[in-house]
Amino acid sequence: MAVLAQEIEILPRLAHLGLSKAALLDVVRAAVGSRRNTTPFHPLSAGGQLSWIEGTAHLRRVFVPQGWEICRRDNIESIFNEAVGIKVIFQNADRAGDPLRDPIATSKKGAGSARAVELGQYDLFPEDKAREDVEITAAPWVLFVYADGDDVRAELSCPIAINDERYDGFHERILLVQKGEWDGPNPLADDGEPPVDYEVTISRKG
Repeated sequence: MAVLAQEIEILPRLAHLGLSKAALLDVVRAAVGSRRNTTPFHPLSAGGQLSWIEGTAHLRRVFVPQGWEICRRDNIESIFNEAVGIKVIFQNADRAGDPLRDPIATSKKGAGSARAVELGQYDLFPEDKAREDVEITAAPWVLFVYADGDDVRAELSCPIAINDERYDGFHERILLVQKGEWDGPNPLADDGEPPVDYEVTISRKG
């Protein structure tokens, strides 16, 4: 399993996937902000629900204008890019951004998620891939976001399988935010500077 933790390796890898670190961190910030908008009057599960809702929405808000598509196959909310043959799914996490330990999703994964991960393995091994719909066999990548107060961590990882309703192993992990890197309630704020340009170069899988 490859674990990418340095900017020099993270940035080109994300660009190859049609993504950028700045854009993904903007999604993380939106999800964390929604979680923090809950009050004592909200149900206990509201923080996680609002984080997932806004995290998913902002993922689309940022990337759909860049050519990604909204995908809801098997009731799994994601974005899909035909050019690179991948999907990205937002996921709240009980653990993420740890270079030594795999991420852990907050919620259990059902049959639809397991099927998406299983079918996505064909795209990683083109010689074994049947001539099926590219979207069905798109490799799923998961944007894991852990948030506990000001302790926020995140990573983008490609799972191998789902067993016992949990992710079981990863082909590759890209650490976006590790422990201690998320300082204060609004890190990476523009502070009056021009907005981040999310345009990236997309390379078709070959």
